[in-house]
Amino acid sequence: MRLLKVDSQGEFSLTGELQSPLPRYAILSHRWGDDRDEIDFDDLKHESWKNKAGFAKIRFCGEQAKKDNLEYFWVDTCCINKANYTEYSEAINSMFRWYRDAVKCYVYLSDVSALPKDKDQTKYTWESTFRESEWFTRGWTLQELLAPVSVEFFSREGERLGDKETLKQQIHEITDIPIAALEGTPLPQFSVDERLRWAAKRITKRKEDGAYCLLGIFNIFMPLIYGEEEHALTRLKEEIDKSQRHPGNVHWRVPRSSNTLFTGRKDILDDLERTVRAAIQQAPGRDQLRVVISGLGGQGKSELSLQLAHRVRSSLWGVFWVDVSTQSLAENGFLGIAHLLQTSALTWEEGWQGLANIQRPWMLILDNADDPYIDYHAYLPPGSSGVVVLTSRNAQYKQYATARHVPLEGLSIDEARELLLKAADLAFDQRPQLREDARSVATLLHSHPLALIQAGAYVGGGHCTLAEYPRVYEHHRKRLLGFRPSQARSRYRDVYATFEASVEILRANQTQSSQDALELLPLLAVCGPSQLPLFVFEAAWNGAQRISVGESGDENDLQPTAWHLSRLPSLMQASGDAWESFRLVEAVNALRAFALVSTNTDNGHIIVSMHPLVHTWARDRQDERQQHESWIAMGCVVAVSGTEEEMWRVHARQLQPHLQAATSWEMGCAFRTEPRDAVAYILIQCGELLRRMRDDNTLFLLLGRLCTHLGLHRTTVNPGWIELYDLIGENLLDYGKVREAVQVLEEVVRIREQTLAEDHPHRLVSQHVLARAYEANGQIKEAVKILEEVVRIREQTQAKDHPDRLSSQHVLARVYEANGQIKEAVKILEEVVRIREQTQAKDHPHRLSSKHELAGVYRANGQVKEAVELLEEVVRIEQALAEDHPDRLASRHSLAAVYEANGQVKEAVELLEEVVRIRQALAEDHPERLASRHSLAAVYKANRQVKEAVELLEEVVRIRQALAENHPSRLASQHELAGVYIANGQVKEAVELLEKVVRIRQALAEDHPDRLASRQVLAGAYEANGQVKEAVELLEEVVRIEQALAEDHPDRLASQHNLAVYLWKLGQHSAALELMGHVVEIRKQALDHDHRDRVASEWWLKYFEDESSERGWVA
Repeated sequence: MRLLKVDSQGEFSLTGELQSPLPRYAILSHRWGDDRDEIDFDDLKHESWKNKAGFAKIRFCGEQAKKDNLEYFWVDTCCINKANYTEYSEAINSMFRWYRDAVKCYVYLSDVSALPKDKDQTKYTWESTFRESEWFTRGWTLQELLAPVSVEFFSREGERLGDKETLKQQIHEITDIPIAALEGTPLPQFSVDERLRWAAKRITKRKEDGAYCLLGIFNIFMPLIYGEEEHALTRLKEEIDKSQRHPGNVHWRVPRSSNTLFTGRKDILDDLERTVRAAIQQAPGRDQLRVVISGLGGQGKSELSLQLAHRVRSSLWGVFWVDVSTQSLAENGFLGIAHLLQTSALTWEEGWQGLANIQRPWMLILDNADDPYIDYHAYLPPGSSGVVVLTSRNAQYKQYATARHVPLEGLSIDEARELLLKAADLAFDQRPQLREDARSVATLLHSHPLALIQAGAYVGGGHCTLAEYPRVYEHHRKRLLGFRPSQARSRYRDVYATFEASVEILRANQTQSSQDALELLPLLAVCGPSQLPLFVFEAAWNGAQRISVGESGDENDLQPTAWHLSRLPSLMQASGDAWESFRLVEAVNALRAFALVSTNTDNGHIIVSMHPLVHTWARDRQDERQQHESWIAMGCVVAVSGTEEEMWRVHARQLQPHLQAATSWEMGCAFRTEPRDAVAYILIQCGELLRRMRDDNTLFLLLGRLCTHLGLHRTTVNPGWIELYDLIGENLLDYGKVREAVQVLEEVVRIREQTLAEDHPHRLVSQHVLARAYEANGQIKEAVKILEEVVRIREQTQAKDHPDRLSSQHVLARVYEANGQIKEAVKILEEVVRIREQTQAKDHPHRLSSKHELAGVYRANGQVKEAVELLEEVVRIEQALAEDHPDRLASRHSLAAVYEANGQVKEAVELLEEVVRIRQALAEDHPERLASRHSLAAVYKANRQVKEAVELLEEVVRIRQALAENHPSRLASQHELAGVYIANGQVKEAVELLEKVVRIRQALAEDHPDRLASRQVLAGAYEANGQVKEAVELLEEVVRIEQALAEDHPDRLASQHNLAVYLWKLGQHSAALELMGHVVEIRKQALDHDHRDRVASEWWLKYFEDESSERGWVA
């Protein structure tokens, strides 16, 4: 088979002859025009072939294939060398198979237009010409209609009209071909006369082709003899008669017909069919062909086996089906086979042996091999004449397969949508919104076939529309997944029943592993369905050991107690000095045997996950009391394991969804009649873990619900719940509610200072967090005062590498920077980074955050290259965090800022646009959202995207109006907006804004960077407004103060550069020339030759020199 291909430049090429396996390809069906217009095999050798009329069809097919992500396509006019008789004969005999194996068949209807003839016609006006199309009268198009699974119809303009599924009623009426045949029912199930009748009125150019076009319809292979005319049909009928006199299939012992709703799985079926047919041709061979199909209940394992049996039925002497879900059913099934074969078997083993002795090809389907306590190997007949297909929920039974193991999962989203529409009797409805609603429901149900059939039946029964189904599902999930449609062919009839059958087997088995599995299942339902590492249970066991010997903190904190240990799962209660995982692993294996969980390993650790529908069922099957018991047990596992901080840190991404799930349960379910403080401890410990993960939103919602249940107010501190308010205060700060955080934390600190010693860890922690809140609220001096005291005490009482001491030093350095004490900040942070590099892992958040902070003060100190190097390392390591993790976003934000300072403006824009996009999900007034928009505006300005900068900053300034007049963030955004106003020519607005900012910042220290920056920008506004003298006066003051900075500090050089320009404009040419020369000399030493600041200074210096020389101003 040769295929056509289109490259990226639109050039067509023909492959050589390809052998199996073929690449995925599309295929064209069309009505031949005049032979002179069609493009044949030889035409492709000449460049002029594109000038022929037939090229339009080839181009259409190639373009459509490209839209469907198919690289190859086939067109009968030019992909066959008709001059080669052998090739042509082989192609005609292979044609049905080629169309059947195509991913898509495009029917190009040259006599159907999709364009309305007048403005009053609707979109359905093409249907009348569609019904009259000559395509339906041609002989070859019969197999082109029936063989492919996907047949799509297009008008002569290339507009899609529909497909074989959506147009099957119209096609049935046009052709009189039964709908069942159009839906893919195997053709041997229709009589010979009926199939001949479908072709009776069809015409072909040559009389012989009237027979040859039916070869595939009857699965006949015969040589072509052009010139025999009507005798070709006589030969065909003779071949058909022979096949009927010697039927392939004598015995068909299958319990039911195939389901007309069956959708998808084409690639799997095609592969299995090829495998089975190859085995039949080679039988009896050396080994028996065995196929194992495994998967979750309701995925369609039995239906897939049935579809396969229908496909290969005509090639098999017998097809036998045995339900092996129980021993008695299996034995009765084999006795039934013995009776059918007319043997005198008295036992099922004799029936089984009788099948093994048959030398003709047969297929045995062993369905529902789900019970892990049954040895199914005993049901596999020996001998190599037969094919065995075994279906099971247990993926471990792949050991029985000799050829194929098919792990069956959900349908593709498009297949799922089509199945849902079929089940709802809406397959013909082409409304785009309806199909989008169907896609949403398919996604909601995770493309699970039985769940989709149930949903379709529910919608088809008039209970709700597809658009309403997600809302109904949210409130009545248990009812919907237990709804039993009449179309469902599963032995369990509904999704939940398929899963419940597994529990019944476990319950009937009295082994320890079965009972442990029944205990573990509801615990997993408390968490999320995604991957849960089993070492959480080991961490809880370790924590329990420490608690039991009194290593659990002090009396001032809520603490785990003996109550928490007593409520841990019984499979963790084993005695001994070391953790024993045997019972837990065996319980997981028991659940995995029924596909209720799946497992994999990560660095030697077992990870467990559940299909979302299984997870939903495992939760819904419990009553309120059982749900409460499960939540308490799993809550205690989480709370007691919380002391293993490193485990929770390293595996935060895996564990976070499970914390989110566990904390989403109703408070009433958690507390019920349990001791209030004990349950509150579980929730507070979960909250602390969420805080460390920076899952600020989940924690904010959890704390709100917990306060409501306990009768507390979020921002009114109750001294009896001081530990809870510690967490609330820090969460308010992280959540961006800075004022409320300050309010709560000031009260917490007041209470702590009254009740605890100066050096008590809890008092110091509360003061530390309050200082962070002051910093965020712009109260820098207050933050410095508190932190200097905290650092003093911790330096006296804690080791140099103590995490709390380092943390306070880190934050003190940060507020020093904000207070303009840059050199002090650098000194402290370099020491913190040095110690953390010696004591913490490369990806430890504290080590990364201190490097991040050091990069920030380096930048403020003019050490831009060092800042870039540090932040690039941090960003690279934090790539492993979730896209929206606050730490990852903060580092990228900061890297963008140092890129901009380093002249890498395009890189800065790219980074910040990504950060702004992700932070769009935060509240409009969230400080981090506003900060990233502020920074993006600044780099837009640097990148000359001034209008975008103005638009962004005006929004930021508007929102920050709610802050205090002297709040640093409010002033910073006004300052930045003034700068972009200048760049945008809005000078008067800039001057007005900046004079206000400068007046307010007058309260800062004379050398505070923010005070100096606003004066420098005001000087620029004055200059732009023609007030050059005022600009020079302001900048001379700034330059005088900045003499204290390093000679190559970027801020100092920028002020000197601008002053030189303004002096020149004021006529002080000698002073300007001297100052700019100094700036150029320093920047040459400090910056790359193409750095924009160096380039700008060099340009101005050359301009000064040229002008001075030309005008004779300087000797």
